[in-house]
Amino acid sequence: MKLKTFLELKWLAGLGSALGRILLPGFAAVFVLACGIAYAADSVGLVDSQKIMFQHPGFDEASKIIIFLSRALEGGAPQILTSERDPERREMIMKFSTQVTEFAQLDRAIAAENDIEKKTGLWEERQNKLSEFEVGLMRPIMEECRQAIQTVMTLKQMTVVIELDSVYYGGTDITEEVIQHLRRTARR
Repeated sequence: MKLKTFLELKWLAGLGSALGRILLPGFAAVFVLACGIAYAADSVGLVDSQKIMFQHPGFDEASKIIIFLSRALEGGAPQILTSERDPERREMIMKFSTQVTEFAQLDRAIAAENDIEKKTGLWEERQNKLSEFEVGLMRPIMEECRQAIQTVMTLKQMTVVIELDSVYYGGTDITEEVIQHLRRTARR
């Protein structure tokens, strides 16, 4: 009986040693990972990029231009070029007369076309040009927002910045700091 007990103890000791060799590094890895997560949580920034973009000093002007151009095109671009009486809108028309004229030419081509496929192609070309125009207006604003986020991230010694809507818990919201930085540095 003593021999059996001795063999059982030896087997258990061997099992314990094997489990120790497997579990101890596993527990150490979990501990290191938990410490890393705790450290990372302190260095993760959160931003509401839409709020930042809406607060950019140049966003209102770009929005006005896009709305103006869309409305000008809805109302018939050729008439807009010649009949506008509001001085602010007239100035905007003159500033973007090339685009308005280009869209007017596309509108005339669409109206004159009888082939549905060609008409659809011209309409798509018009919409693509309008989208390109919008992207061209918004690209510098988006780039300045990105640079402001990166600057604040660096100043706060953060390693990662994530969209606020993507996070349930944790991180530090730096949206207001980014907006303040933009107000100080963005071109208008």
